[in-house]
Amino acid sequence: MANITLSVPDWLYELIKKYKHVNWSEIARRAITLEALSIKAEKEGLTREEVLLLMEMLNIKTTEEKAVLEEDILQSLLRQREKRRIEKLSKVGY
Repeated sequence: MANITLSVPDWLYELIKKYKHVNWSEIARRAITLEALSIKAEKEGLTREEVLLLMEMLNIKTTEEKAVLEEDILQSLLRQREKRRIEKLSKVGY
């Protein structure tokens, strides 16, 4: 796993130090993952695994009633991804 360094204002660092029991790395990792997947969804579309991870991070539960919603979201993302793929292919002459 790669490492990164974050810079935060001094006041935030002091506040973070007060709560040593919190796993700040995990919070930062989740925030970065959520933002990266959101950008990827908008630009390229997501894989099924990425959709499920995003739903888990957003605390969207898969239940009988929400299964239809999950499928609708996934189908919408897949349609957007396919549309972008076709547009890219048409630009290169296929």
